[in-house]
Amino acid sequence: DNVIRREFDLGEGDAYNHALIDRAERRLKNLAYFKSVKISSEAGSAPDRVIVNVDVEEQSTGEFSVAGGYSTADGFMAEVSVAERNLLGRGQFAKASVQYGQRARGFELSFVEPYLFDYRLAFGVDVFARTVLPSAYQSYEMRTAGGGFRFGIPITDQISLQARYSAYQREIGLDP
Repeated sequence: DNVIRREFDLGEGDAYNHALIDRAERRLKNLAYFKSVKISSEAGSAPDRVIVNVDVEEQSTGEFSVAGGYSTADGFMAEVSVAERNLLGRGQFAKASVQYGQRARGFELSFVEPYLFDYRLAFGVDVFARTVLPSAYQSYEMRTAGGGFRFGIPITDQISLQARYSAYQREIGLDP
């Protein structure tokens, strides 16, 4: 209910504004959480009241992928990734991926709250780690671990500004 209501720029008791209703319908469709979105209105309990009905049909928002390949630098590689664009029906984004290969392996975790404190402000956190083992092309082992955060603010309905900050630690070790 909150995911749908927050896309409306008007609340209960506000004056009816067809332009704002159309904008809310467009925003709901752009979320890609629903197969169909239909907003209709009907007469309310008094002549100056309107009931706004929102009919939505949910669709799958989860993703699961498996990938594999070969690189001359890293050898055979495989990746498994799971993502959810509407985590627990709250509109949050979460992703976890694991990479494993002959000479490289790692993981990445991401989480984004698109409506921080019920405002159109996005905040996200990322954590990652990667290890690259020595090979014929690289005589040292490299371990990288780090994380970051992102903060987004909308400028218009179609344009937003996002700032990111990442920090990581890299250790390089020679093979004796």
